[in-house]
Amino acid sequence: MTMCPYSSDELNELHRVLEEIIAEAKQSWPNIDVDEIIERLFDLADHGERDPGKLRAAALGTAA
Repeated sequence: MTMCPYSSDELNELHRVLEEIIAEAKQSWPNIDVDEIIERLFDLADHGERDPGKLRAAALGTAA
């Protein structure tokens, strides 16, 4: 069985940031691929990043 590498607090924070990113992205790009946003966010988070600004920039494909 694989254990989750995130604490409950980290998951809650990642969820909050993800919801904000998706809402922001859909305002600018109504047809944006939400799966791509999720993949980008968790790819960076899997490598230890927790800064909401850097996660947002990576998920939206912009520089932080």
